[in-house]
Amino acid sequence: NAPLTAPADTLDAPRRRPARLSFRRRVDKHVLRWQARMDGEWADRVVPSAAAIALFVLFASLSLATVRSIETPVDLASAVQGTWLLSEGVDPVVTIDGSQHVLARQAAFVMIPIGLVGRFVPLEPMLLVLQAAALAAAVIPLWWIARRHAHLRAGAALTLVVVYALYPAVHNLNLSGFHPEVLAMPALLGAMFFGLGARWRPFAACAVFVVLCRADLGLAVAGLGGLLAWRGERRAGAITAAFGIGWTILAVGVIQPLVTEGGTAHLEAFAAYGDTLWGVAWGMLTHPVEVLGDLVDQANFELFVILFAPVLFLPLLAPRFLVPVLPLQFLYLVSDVPNEARVGQQTVAITAFIFLATAIALAGFGRKGIEKVTVDGRLLGALVLAAAVFFVQDATSSPYQEPWAWGASDAADDARRAVADEVPDDAAVRASPTVVILVAQRPEVYVVPGGGPDARAIVADVDAVLLDRDDHPKWTDRQWTDLASDLRAEGFREAAAEETVQLWVRSGP
Repeated sequence: NAPLTAPADTLDAPRRRPARLSFRRRVDKHVLRWQARMDGEWADRVVPSAAAIALFVLFASLSLATVRSIETPVDLASAVQGTWLLSEGVDPVVTIDGSQHVLARQAAFVMIPIGLVGRFVPLEPMLLVLQAAALAAAVIPLWWIARRHAHLRAGAALTLVVVYALYPAVHNLNLSGFHPEVLAMPALLGAMFFGLGARWRPFAACAVFVVLCRADLGLAVAGLGGLLAWRGERRAGAITAAFGIGWTILAVGVIQPLVTEGGTAHLEAFAAYGDTLWGVAWGMLTHPVEVLGDLVDQANFELFVILFAPVLFLPLLAPRFLVPVLPLQFLYLVSDVPNEARVGQQTVAITAFIFLATAIALAGFGRKGIEKVTVDGRLLGALVLAAAVFFVQDATSSPYQEPWAWGASDAADDARRAVADEVPDDAAVRASPTVVILVAQRPEVYVVPGGGPDARAIVADVDAVLLDRDDHPKWTDRQWTDLASDLRAEGFREAAAEETVQLWVRSGP
């Protein structure tokens, strides 16, 4: 007779299955325990502050590395010159970006106290550290929006913070020079948090700070007022909307023309529609097809993808929290501005509203508990994955850009600094774009114009010329030789030269 025995795998199966189930139960138990701990009061006290500190270290390290390796955009040199002029108490006319008053472009009154602080600290690091601190601090009101108004559990709120940390537009803002409107990011999110919670004094303080960073951000504040009115706070919403619109009209229609030569600032960006404010408005109304064409062009579509794809287009599922910023964003999209501005400083307001709408949309997908909303972990994982993918593809600090190698100073950088140190302190200077940051702290600094080497245009109204061959790769050796001869004919002599950098100084009488 065959023995009454079963195959080994049959005997082992009942033992393995309980083991697997037991392991899963232990994991679930630990996950639930950590979720309970994260939802405690300590997380609300510690997590947002810790996240802000970590992001500040990251953002500041990246931006300061570009200064050490002299890879900063001309926008930073403009900001440095404007801040230096304010710190010196002289007429703050920034010559690097076209001889405009520091308040002419955006009526950014926040630059005045920054200029006062600039008397005591180095300007370039100060500006970049301030900007990095603002971008990092934005995660604190973002966390509280997720926890108090979207009622998300700590895990979902932390996911939102991680997505913000990976968001390409945030990294692009951090590395696009210095723009005072970026300082408004935490204040705008703070205004959302306090406004939705009917805490009017801190809300008013945040709203005032936002408009002092950039005039047209008053339209974003006005949109926030409309959101408050829709949520039942009609009086506060009406006051907020009137304040935002009124400030923008005052700044654009009165303050900026007073400090701008030739009329209202930014009209050239809407020159296709008219040459006055009313003319631009009438031109848009009477040429809707042209406006629609400008609105849906390829650059704007690519911007739409950069802004919404990293958050899985979730803000579109909470349109009421996104609509308030659309009038301002519409003006940005139809304006004729450099692409660096379109994907840079013009994304501040819409980024804040995108994360507000994302928090509300996540709550709509979740399962409501007694106090908080639990969101499916698979959705949160997909959100982090999308943010990571688009960070790698679109962020200025993507791994493909090798940010870990930034900050190293090579022989060319040392040569640039050495030659720039030879520029006379009281000289008016025209410099190539890369090295203009090295001579920005003086009253008269200009950028070498694009195109071919025109000696008369280069030496016009200046006493020194700082040229870097790497900035002008299309100029041939023959053109460089001819330019040297023309500079000598204009009364300049070569005062210093190292590597690819040359300094030409006007000869004495």
